This record gives sequence, structure tokens and C-alpha cells, in this order.
Amino acid sequence: MQLHSVKFRNLLLVIIVIQAIAFLSYYRLAPSKNVTSKQVVYMAGETLDYSGEYRIVQFYKYQGVSLEYRFYDVSLATQCSVNHLHHLVELLDRWDGPVSCSVFVPNQDASFADDAIKRLRQCFPKIDRHVSFHLVYPSTHIADLSLVGTWLELSCSELLVRLENFGYQNYDVAGISFPHNALRNAARSGVLTQYVLLVDIDVMPNVGLRNQFIEFANRNSLFNTSVMDLTAYVVPVFEVLAGLEFPKDKKQLLNGVENGSVRPFHNETCWWCHKTEDFERWKSFPQSENLNVAFIAEWDKSWEPFYIARRDVPMFDERFKQYGFDRIQQICEMYVAGYGFSVLDNAFLTHHGWKTAGGFYAKKDSDNAQNWILFNYHFKDNLLTKYSTNRTCSPIKPWIPKNKRGALVGGQGFVKSRFNPRRQLE
Repeated sequence: MQLHSVKFRNLLLVIIVIQAIAFLSYYRLAPSKNVTSKQVVYMAGETLDYSGEYRIVQFYKYQGVSLEYRFYDVSLATQCSVNHLHHLVELLDRWDGPVSCSVFVPNQDASFADDAIKRLRQCFPKIDRHVSFHLVYPSTHIADLSLVGTWLELSCSELLVRLENFGYQNYDVAGISFPHNALRNAARSGVLTQYVLLVDIDVMPNVGLRNQFIEFANRNSLFNTSVMDLTAYVVPVFEVLAGLEFPKDKKQLLNGVENGSVRPFHNETCWWCHKTEDFERWKSFPQSENLNVAFIAEWDKSWEPFYIARRDVPMFDERFKQYGFDRIQQICEMYVAGYGFSVLDNAFLTHHGWKTAGGFYAKKDSDNAQNWILFNYHFKDNLLTKYSTNRTCSPIKPWIPKNKRGALVGGQGFVKSRFNPRRQLE
């Protein structure tokens, strides 16, 4: 009886050992979803956004406030993924002043962003002098610094090529939703001046805009903290054919319109998004040395203007991701909050390349529909509780994909552009 008990105990121990070996082998050999060649290296110093969905590192490797700093100034704020950081070089050739740039860095993108920031500062003195960087990444895709140093041996020209060909397109960063508004808010939170101009990183201001606005603000006593300024100073935006230089001033811009190389932004894809800037009226104001208000524009539900305003202008709603209503919602809130919109006469922005109907990513319509629901049935309700006013962004109209609207526009077929420049240059 005792012999059988010993055999049973030994057999049980053998079974337990075999199971333990199998268990350890499985988890040692099981493929990981985040396989890296090195152990993951995490960042320090991050904070969470209001939802806890994103982690933010403000003033990443900040080098201190410049001796040139002044509060009564205007900063440019912008945001991007790693593959667009090369645009900073041209941006700083046109904006000689403070820039706040947020960068989306999920997973090992953080390593390449770290290298890029270091080399951009080494290669381009204006970036080193003026740009502060802020990193944003999803809590579920932690920034990984294990590959830091990979790009540090690249020459300055090689770095720009590597950045431009990094492989991602916005709205499709490794299959992760692109949080435009979380990035915009991170960039705006890094602004240390009273006024801010927020643009996409591939949208360029006319040369000298910062100094022109500072003179305009001084002349009109805008730099006064005791007076509330509920004005957005709108900067009209255009697009220039790919491969051509950006116009430096209004005269060059209008020459480009005349020869067919420049047209209003989103002219082919969403001309109504900027119709309120009234190009025909704006171009009638001649180029002059000083910046002035050309006219007061009426808010429109589809308007997506770029503008200069005080940095306490309403923040962006970070629930809006990917494509659709991400900028319209903030303009809507500004309108409800009582802001007015003044169009500047000699200021403008230009985007490199024409936006075309076939140039959007595959999920554009589904993302747009999702954000339409968020905008009309959640965001607008939130505004009703936030502001005591009779201003509203309603009524709600049904959302219809652009390529399905033709038969529903009063029987007139597809809506046509109001602006038809000459055929694209060969």
C-alpha cells in the first residue's frame, strides 16, 4: 500500500514538472504583438489628456526660454506625425519667431522623433532657436525609445529625405486613429505668447507675417491684457501646384492665380469650406506695407478658417479624430462663444499641392459620418450647457457623402466650384 502511494506521488510530481516546462516554453516562444530588437525603453515626464486616452510630454528636451522671448508676440502652433517634420525647415524660413510643434509618436516612432528633433536642431539653427516640441502618443501604444540613435549619423540632407519617406500618411499612422485635436491642443498649450496662429505643418504663411501682425497689434492696441479680444483675425488660405515655390507676398500670390498655378484651398474638394473668405473681394485690396482688416466675415456652418487669436480661444474637442468636423467644431464653439471674424488684407497661407477628390484615404467617408454624429448629437448639446446664448450652430441637416449629393441638390446635379482657374501647369 505504501509502495503504491510513493509511486503515485512520484508520478504526480513528474506531471507537475512537465506542465510547468510546457507552460514556460509556451510563454517564452509565444509571438508578441510588440516584438522589438531591444528591450522597450519608456519615456518619463508624461501627463494624461483629459480622457486618459493619450499621454503627453510637453516641452520635450526643452532648452529654456530664449532671451528674445516676449509675451506680446504671436506664436505659430502646428502638429504632425514623424514623416512631416521636414516641413519645419521651410516653415522657419518664412516664420522668424516662436513655433510650438506637437508630434504623434506611438510605439517606436518615438525613437525616430527623438533622433529627428536632435538632428534638426543641430542642422538648422532657426529650428534650434525657435521651436519647442511636444510629444503625444496613445496610452495603448506607449512611446518606445529603444531605437534612439538610429538616425544620428545621417547628414542633414539625408535626414530630410528619411523623414519625407518615413512611410506614413496622416489618418493612417500604423492603423492608429490620428488624434488631430489632441495634438492641436498640445501645441497650443506650449504657446507662451499672447497670440497664436495654428496651422497644419504643410501650410506656409506669407513671408513676414509675424512682424506684420505685431505691428498691426501695436497700432490697434491689441497687446492689452485688461481688454478682452473676441476676434479671430482670419488668414485666407490657398494651394499651389506641387513642385512650385510658395509665393512670398500677395502680388506673387495673385500672379499665381492668374497663371493657373494657385487657387483657393480645397477648391476641388470642399470649396464651400472657405467661401466665406470671399476671394474676389479679398483680392481687390491692393498689397500694402501695413497689415489691416479687409472686411468682417459672417460665420458659416461649413467654414474652416485659419486665424490669429489670443491663446485663450476655445480649445479643440479631442473626441474628434481622423477626418471630419475636427476644425469645424472649434469654429462653431468660437461663434457660439461670441467671437467675430475679421479677414486680414495682406496675410495669406499656402498649401503645397492641390487637394484633389481622389487624394483622400479610403476610410474618409466612414470617419466623416462618425464625426457628423458626434458633432450634431453630442457636441452641440454640450455647447448648450456651456454657454448662455441664443447663438447656435444648428439646425441639423442630414449628412450625405460628397459623391452622393449630386441628385439631391435641387435637381441641379453636382455642386460646382465657384472658382475655376486655368488648367494645371504641365
